[in-house]
Amino acid sequence: MGLVKVNRCWNYKTYDLALLAGTDFLEKLGEILDEAGKNGWELAHMNDRFMVLKQLFRFDEEPR
Repeated sequence: MGLVKVNRCWNYKTYDLALLAGTDFLEKLGEILDEAGKNGWELAHMNDRFMVLKQLFRFDEEPR
């Protein structure tokens, strides 16, 4: 099983960054982005209010 690039079916997630506000903002953001990257998500857009992640990879159940 591994990550396989998906070219036709993209999924998107939106995160409200206001919920992460505080002195440990960067640590929380880093944890979210680390976990997202492990699951095939990449940052598509970010501003001071929200960020959008785009799923470019999916798990392939069949070994190759």
